[in-house]
Amino acid sequence: MKKALASILLVALLLGSTVSAAQASEDTLDIEKAAIETIENSQILKTNNLRIEQMEKNYSSVKGQLNQMIGLLPYMPNPFELVQSYVLTPKMYEDYLTQFYGGQAVLTNAVRLSAYSSYIELLKGDYEVNAQNDLMNSLYEDYKKARLQEEKGMVTASQLRLAEIAYEQIRYHYLSAQNSKDSALMALNNMMGGDISRKYSVLQDYNVTPAPQIRTLEEYTNQALANRAEIISAQSALDLLEEQYLYGLASIPSDYEFYKQQQEYEIANARNTLDLARINVRQNIAELYAGLESSMKALEAMQYLAEQAEKNIQTAQIRYDQSEITFVELNNAKIAKVQAEIDLKKAELDAWLMQTTMNLACDAGVQPTGY
Repeated sequence: MKKALASILLVALLLGSTVSAAQASEDTLDIEKAAIETIENSQILKTNNLRIEQMEKNYSSVKGQLNQMIGLLPYMPNPFELVQSYVLTPKMYEDYLTQFYGGQAVLTNAVRLSAYSSYIELLKGDYEVNAQNDLMNSLYEDYKKARLQEEKGMVTASQLRLAEIAYEQIRYHYLSAQNSKDSALMALNNMMGGDISRKYSVLQDYNVTPAPQIRTLEEYTNQALANRAEIISAQSALDLLEEQYLYGLASIPSDYEFYKQQQEYEIANARNTLDLARINVRQNIAELYAGLESSMKALEAMQYLAEQAEKNIQTAQIRYDQSEITFVELNNAKIAKVQAEIDLKKAELDAWLMQTTMNLACDAGVQPTGY
């Protein structure tokens, strides 16, 4: 009986541990989890997936039919037409799928970036809430201390009032930051398709750290020219037209010169479309690079200001201990230090987001156009 009871208790303990671990996982949010759930909840991506699946089925069906017909080639009165259809029809579907796959990749990147941006806003709010809360508690302790000092005549009534004002101002900033955080959380929950009132005990940021260095504009541009969906789609369309043109010439159309002129005009337009896509990608990457450089410079400036604020508070503390400055001046140094830390954290998050935006722009892209 004791062994059975011990076994039951052990099973209950293991089940309890499993539930606790699952709850802890549900109670934690990170930027990739937010992006994945947002992508899974996106209606436009779901609709596009259905279109792609239907096109894939059509492509498979047509290839099957053509494979069956190719066996009849020796019995066809015009076998060249069958060969032409056998080669070109699948390529037409492949071109369609290239457009669809590219469009879906761009839309997915756009949805992902939207989720990243929302999570970044949430992290900013969370950091500011925690920083302002710590500062508010510190200033409240200073205010209580000042009240005791005022009773003993060590500080004036006006100095006490200044301490109270400092505390109330930071309390207002704390409440404002809390409201911003709550709004950001509701917006993100809505994007993820969950309960907008859902709370998380931990907002992880271990994978939201900007790289210390960025690459050159040329490196980013070359990567984008090789990967962008609009360029790949334009190249696919051009390749298809050129191959159709060759097969059309081989069939010796009745109005040969008219056919040649018309097809060459369409090919020229397709080349122009490809060239324009490359120009637009270059321009897009150049504009993003300017923003990326600006964010890195802002981060460097905020790092310097945060270091200076740290030095200032250390100096202020020493001078206060030596009765060279008032506690009000010390509080001002504390407030400046915390604000510098908040500004630095926001600059880090902004730099990470700009780096990530550039990386996605150098992939399929992040700006849906005519897909």
